[in-house]
Amino acid sequence: MPVYVCYFRLYNITLFQVALLAVVFEATIILFELPTGILADKYGRKLSTSIGFCLLAVSGIIFFSMKSFFGFLVAEIVFGLAETFISGALEALTVDSLAPEKRDLLLPRLFANRTVYKTVALLVGMIFAGVLGQFFLKFLFLPVIFVAIIGFVLTLFLIDVRNYESSNINLEIKAEKPSLPKIIFSNRAILALFGVGLLANFAYEPADQFWQVLFSEDRQVPLFSFGLITGAGLIIVAAMAKFTEKLYKHLAPYIISGFLLTGLALYIVAEFGFYPAIAGIIIYFILKELIRPAISTHLNILFNSENRATYLSGFNLTCSIGEVAAGLTAGALVAGFGLEFIFYFAAAAAILVPIVFLLIYSKAGSL
Repeated sequence: MPVYVCYFRLYNITLFQVALLAVVFEATIILFELPTGILADKYGRKLSTSIGFCLLAVSGIIFFSMKSFFGFLVAEIVFGLAETFISGALEALTVDSLAPEKRDLLLPRLFANRTVYKTVALLVGMIFAGVLGQFFLKFLFLPVIFVAIIGFVLTLFLIDVRNYESSNINLEIKAEKPSLPKIIFSNRAILALFGVGLLANFAYEPADQFWQVLFSEDRQVPLFSFGLITGAGLIIVAAMAKFTEKLYKHLAPYIISGFLLTGLALYIVAEFGFYPAIAGIIIYFILKELIRPAISTHLNILFNSENRATYLSGFNLTCSIGEVAAGLTAGALVAGFGLEFIFYFAAAAAILVPIVFLLIYSKAGSL
């Protein structure tokens, strides 16, 4: 992640083409996220996950061997497909492996643990990628192939469990095997969480896209410290994840306080100089990673087992649509109003998220 653009630039890919590759990747996810989720529920989550890791390996091979814009374009499409086959299916496979009678109690621990492992892996991966980028940039995608093969081998040991127990979704609706839109709009708690998944990107995308530019050009933060900044955030996330899992059951206060603090952190980044801005962006990284596991916990409580992969893919699709819309908006706003404005915009968007959440969720009852 930290240096893949440098890999593209090594082979004379223009900045416009870099942006186009990112758009193609997101477009692939938008097109195939829901269909692959449906296939996983119909033919098996283990099979879907296995296909995903095979496609991930293929994308790595294409990235490594076809060193041209066309080759990278094909690789991005295959990589996007791999993402869609794995995303909803693997989470559904994991959640359904939990004993039904204990699932609601175990879900917070599951997603807190996932946050810890993911965070540690990201930290190690970023350091390793930095070394590869500095000394062996041409071999950047070989570890991707290696990890994908390991992932595929591990899927062979998974067991595809499907528990058709009842959930918090109305039993009559469940018996009809409803479409995703019907599920979303029939349950206000689900609708509120989908709304958060969509709108949160208008806070996240501007910050993710432009914080490095703001810090290097306006805040005069040395480039070597960028890894320390992101690493500090990841270490704190790993330390806090086990503590925050106890708070997931209080969904509304957790979501509201999380996004209000996110808005405050982004305002500090925009308004203040060197050290406050660094503190603000670290807090932003922490909150972003700690909010998602609470959402995942409650979505899996609300979704029934039979169609879990489809519904989780639907949520991921909603988030991807939000990413594309927010990214385009951020690009237009930063071109017209400058870097600092985009962080004020992101702060306002973060504060808007809990307001919209409350307007929908207040009619859903408490979880």
